[in-house]
Amino acid sequence: MTAATFVRSWPSVSAWGAGLITAALGAGAVIRPDSGAVASGLGIGMVILGLASLTWGAATLSAGRLVVPRTALAGALAALALTTALMFAAPAHTSILGVAAASALLVVVGATAAVHLRRASRGPGATRTAQPMSVVGLLVAAAVIAVVVTPALGATQNAVLLRDDGTVPVISHEGH
Repeated sequence: MTAATFVRSWPSVSAWGAGLITAALGAGAVIRPDSGAVASGLGIGMVILGLASLTWGAATLSAGRLVVPRTALAGALAALALTTALMFAAPAHTSILGVAAASALLVVVGATAAVHLRRASRGPGATRTAQPMSVVGLLVAAAVIAVVVTPALGATQNAVLLRDDGTVPVISHEGH
């Protein structure tokens, strides 16, 4: 297994992680009863970009190469901008951990797409054939993403549920 086959799965798995977090942040902004028009609008855009990120990750993994790299770069930049804007529009109910994790994963996707585009702009070089994804690389990438995404999703939920007094409701099944 070469380093190239090991790393090939990282952009798609990063896109899945970023997509999940971005969609969760966006959904939280939309469903809060006290969300204003700005936060709701940003949320809708983030849900759409999150779903697009999940789709792009699947297409990239399936193809064994980056698909539509310009669109991926534009989507990563747009998601970064919307995530940052939501942080300023609804700071009390936007998870900084969620924003940081999504941003880190979006940077991986955007940087990979930018490097791919840069190489393509240098002209026709040695053509590369698509090689199968490394199962080990995919498993390691999925494990790392799970360690990043799971806490970010939990923090996102807590930020959305945060009450005015600074507490988060706890569900208890005692006595039932």
